[in-house]
Amino acid sequence: MTTRDKIMTQALDLFSRKGYEPVSVRDIARAVGIKESSIYNHFQNKRAIFDSILAEYSNRWDSFFSGMVFAGEDGRFTVDERARAFYRGMTGEQFASLALAVFEQYMTDEVNVKLRRMLTIEQYGSAEVAALFRKISFEDSLDYQAQLFGALMEEGLFAQGDPAMMALAFFSPIFLIFYKYDGNEEGLAKARELFLMHIKHFSQTYGTKAPRKGEHA
Repeated sequence: MTTRDKIMTQALDLFSRKGYEPVSVRDIARAVGIKESSIYNHFQNKRAIFDSILAEYSNRWDSFFSGMVFAGEDGRFTVDERARAFYRGMTGEQFASLALAVFEQYMTDEVNVKLRRMLTIEQYGSAEVAALFRKISFEDSLDYQAQLFGALMEEGLFAQGDPAMMALAFFSPIFLIFYKYDGNEEGLAKARELFLMHIKHFSQTYGTKAPRKGEHA
């Protein structure tokens, strides 16, 4: 790990526990084990460290989702023909497995956990961070899910309804589970169990393989 990476790692740990303002460059240098002046060989100031961490967060999730047919070639969330074909032949077990992979990444990956906590704290002190927090935590997921459920309705794989409300029904319990068990390692197994129960219930409730348009049940 390079010195720059160590600085970002230790800064993230401090920001996720104390918030941005209480942490000084001296605190970061002490955590890394270097002189305070050495920080400035890699970053202009503390804000530059924070901004680099935010960029890393976005890059990590873009890379993760791009590998799971959630994003198109431009890296943006999209439900194109490639995604439709992917979900068209998916079984309930495969869908649960895919959802669980996202759960594990969000709930157990140490860097993502710390980044999420940092954003949760800092959203109240920065409009820019608040916007990023909403985008990553809510808006991107809800928008993608609404697109996906609309496409699955068109394919005749989901019961007809309002895709946006279906996205809320899917996402809201998951978000509650995340925050109820966040930081509770002993409760992780329970969180995983509840998550899979929710996925199964949602699939049974909405994924009824409703008749295609023009067909009768």
